Amino acid sequence: MRIATYHGGIVVIVEEMGEEIKKKMTPLVVVSMGQKVTMTTMQWFMGKLKDNESDGGAELLAYKEKGNPNPCVYIGAVIERLLDGAELMEIKKVDNEGTLREFCVAEVDCFIEPEADLDNLLCLSEKQKIILHELENVRFQEKDKNIRLDHCNKHPYSGQSMLRYCMSEGLIKSVFPLHDDNDLKCLAHDWYKWNKTLTSQPLGDIRNYFGETIAMYFAFLGHYTVWLIPPAIVGLLYWCTSWRNVNRHAVFAVFNVLWTIVFMKTWNRRCASLAYSWGTLKNQNFEETRAAYYGEMGINKITERVEPVYPKKKRILKFYAVSVPVIGLCLGFATWVMFIYFWIESLTIKRHAANPTLLNKIVSYIPGIGYTCAILIMNAIYRRLAAYLNDWENHRLQSAYDNHLVVKLVLFDFVNNFLSLFYIAFYLRDMATLRTTLATFVIVQQVIGQIQESLIPYLLSTRRTKRIIKEGKLENCEKYSDVTTQAKIETTMDYYEGTLDDYLELFIQYGYVFLFSSVFPMAAFWALLNNITEIRSDAFKMCRIFQRPFSKSTDSIGAWQAAFEMLGIIAVMTNCALIAMSPSGLKILADWGPIKYVLLFITAEHLVLSIQVLLLYLIPNIPNRVECEMLKTEYKSKQALCREFMQRNSKRTSSALLQKAVSQFSNVINSDNNQTLNITIKKEN
Repeated sequence: MRIATYHGGIVVIVEEMGEEIKKKMTPLVVVSMGQKVTMTTMQWFMGKLKDNESDGGAELLAYKEKGNPNPCVYIGAVIERLLDGAELMEIKKVDNEGTLREFCVAEVDCFIEPEADLDNLLCLSEKQKIILHELENVRFQEKDKNIRLDHCNKHPYSGQSMLRYCMSEGLIKSVFPLHDDNDLKCLAHDWYKWNKTLTSQPLGDIRNYFGETIAMYFAFLGHYTVWLIPPAIVGLLYWCTSWRNVNRHAVFAVFNVLWTIVFMKTWNRRCASLAYSWGTLKNQNFEETRAAYYGEMGINKITERVEPVYPKKKRILKFYAVSVPVIGLCLGFATWVMFIYFWIESLTIKRHAANPTLLNKIVSYIPGIGYTCAILIMNAIYRRLAAYLNDWENHRLQSAYDNHLVVKLVLFDFVNNFLSLFYIAFYLRDMATLRTTLATFVIVQQVIGQIQESLIPYLLSTRRTKRIIKEGKLENCEKYSDVTTQAKIETTMDYYEGTLDDYLELFIQYGYVFLFSSVFPMAAFWALLNNITEIRSDAFKMCRIFQRPFSKSTDSIGAWQAAFEMLGIIAVMTNCALIAMSPSGLKILADWGPIKYVLLFITAEHLVLSIQVLLLYLIPNIPNRVECEMLKTEYKSKQALCREFMQRNSKRTSSALLQKAVSQFSNVINSDNNQTLNITIKKEN
């Protein structure tokens, strides 16, 4: 093992061997091995972890648990290896002058004070992210094609990720970074305790612990929740007052349309400020291939590094020949289920009209509740199908993978959740039914969501922990270190799938609140109550229910930004159409005639859309303060490059002058020696 200390700008490496690794190494990542692992396979895996990169290894530190048929492997790294990984991944750190810039090992003294501990330069989540990066970059080479691992059905191919192969073959059950109890307790106290309900979230601490992607989600959720307060207050006033003027719903619709425009613009500016403070704004770093990306090994034309290559034409053929038709069939099935719901509902309504009893009144609500549950079930099934299709398409970059997955999910969820509302509003033109259906969707989905996402995971986690202790799986924990005991408990925790489901839930809620806001003003109020509890319940799950996820960098909410903006545009059109169908609109229709009325409606709709586009261009997405800081950072970077260039030229000039002087001095000496030799020869003659 190599342990690095920092003294006056010099990294001193101390070699230690043997059992001292366990004492000196701080485990950062845990690999839970599967039941199929044999001693031979374990030795091969440990060798891959420790081998040098030139030999196809990860060049990390690792030791395995003893006396367990399904052991855990604890992985760490020397600080020198972590710093090399930070430079390779272009992680940004604040230097001694307060400037946020990419870390460079050669300039390590610019990022840390003399006599300081190098280990504190990178936070724990950054170290764990670097280790995952190194693990995923270990790929089978040509010499490994004929390797035979015990109990594996498939042979690895050249270029395949070792980590992904082992997980697909059941050799590895899970890979997760360890929680830090002290940091987690401090974060939990400031985040999800109920006495912190009305306080702002500690986004900086969330980012340092979980990474930018998760912190950005909670920032968006918090921003959205705060901005729900104005429409919630207005909707509550509408519900409490007895104002029944014909312009009642039209005023609320106009208010919500303007709200959606201002909300998205303020979020863009908020997002830019956060991304800049985290060092990810306009981060044009080269994006490496996904670990799950497969293909024949080739040479990357940009980096000239060996990596898998997959034909683009084949990926496009998969998408248009298979994925698009399958998605179309799913949309058709969702539409068929919707018509079945309307047919059953019409039967219950007719039955209640013929015999208006309390039982028939209750029965008339069952189709709406049942259809809401069917929507949730179809959403869950389709998400698995969409993920399978996305994996099968084999996208090279993680950003392309995420964008295609978001498009698939948004398209289906929009049809599955909102098509029935469009049908009621613009085909049946029944505002009372639209209001009842929308209220049912909003309330039932929020109640089921809270039970499914908060209560059930908590109960299962508590039951699982009690069962582990009762079965005695941790009864001999005294012979292990605290890290080993912690790893055993965290192995039983649920794996965090990512923010995809959370964004989808907000997307659907956003559509329910603002697409048909004029017919159900209380939707924003119920959404506000749900989100207040959602922030705390999601925070509790992140800290207590799920395994710690690996940190991921981001500068925005990605494709979800376009999805929410699309909903805002559709909300303008639907609310303008609802205003046109309102009693005040129909009164204008009687006075103007249908042609002029339609022209008026189209003009008003385009006017609002023009205002939306105008605001998008007039208000910059990046605040002036952030623009100034970015220009300042760019200027300092150029100045640093200029100084480095001048120093190199100065060294080269000094070296050239020194060589010239030495050469001249040598010539003089040689000339004097020749003259002395000639004089000596003459004297002898």
